[in-house]
Amino acid sequence: MQTIFLTVITAIFIIESIFEVRYFAQIRTIFNNSGRTNPTKRIQRIMTIENQWSWISWIFLLLLFILPATYTAVLICLITLIETWVVYELYNARDYAQKINK
Repeated sequence: MQTIFLTVITAIFIIESIFEVRYFAQIRTIFNNSGRTNPTKRIQRIMTIENQWSWISWIFLLLLFILPATYTAVLICLITLIETWVVYELYNARDYAQKINK
């Protein structure tokens, strides 16, 4: 049962990672097409968080191979939870960027 749960959580993480890259690219495209040289402070903060999270998530993923199996479930749940929050923030930032650049 735990194996199925971890597989589902891992699949969710992978799907969210795809959306993370997609939303990040859309935000960059919106600002490149708008003619602004720099995004707003809100968007810059979210993009900075996303960049930092990208590096931290790789470290967490590498820890999955190093840590004992007892910590694997906790680590997968933690990275999926943080990934969900980052994707949510990027989605909101994309909508905000579209509104201010119309």
